Amino acid sequence: MSHYHVIQLKHLGAGSLIEDLQALRTQFDSNTTGAALVGIFTGLFGLASDECLLITKQATLTSDTVMQGFEVVQAHHFSATVRPTQTQSFDQAGLYVFRFWTLPGNQVDQLIALSERAWETFEGDFDTEVKALFRQSTPAVQETALLITWYKNFAAWEASRQPDPAAADFFRQRQSLIDQAFPIATRRLS
Repeated sequence: MSHYHVIQLKHLGAGSLIEDLQALRTQFDSNTTGAALVGIFTGLFGLASDECLLITKQATLTSDTVMQGFEVVQAHHFSATVRPTQTQSFDQAGLYVFRFWTLPGNQVDQLIALSERAWETFEGDFDTEVKALFRQSTPAVQETALLITWYKNFAAWEASRQPDPAAADFFRQRQSLIDQAFPIATRRLS
């Protein structure tokens, strides 16, 4: 089982957010952090304009590692479920939607199974790919799960709101398990 960190960062620097994020990526590219960088994402909606989401694999980021000019707003420690099956960077241009869910811990396995069934037709019908379905690393009565889906653009996202009836039924069943959903639309740092 692979472990991931999804960290919401707030930019504190006086300079450009994008320039400071490029410098942050360079730290990962030069392997000075000891973590595998999956991606850095800036917000389109759901994040403040001075915030971003950072995804790494198997690293505990300390305040020294996390970057000058940034503060951690929120950090999540997740385990991969059925996706991703291997470490890969999320490097396709397009829209990445992060859906943070809160649900009873005893419902997470069912949520994963329903998601996997829905994807059988959902991904083939649209310019989309489910990149990750994570669950929190420590089981609890209430858990956080995270679904990350890539869409070619907003038109593909909008079209995907009308999936085939079988996928729609699985998505309805999945939604009934979720107590709270918080979606964030982003673009990857290019």
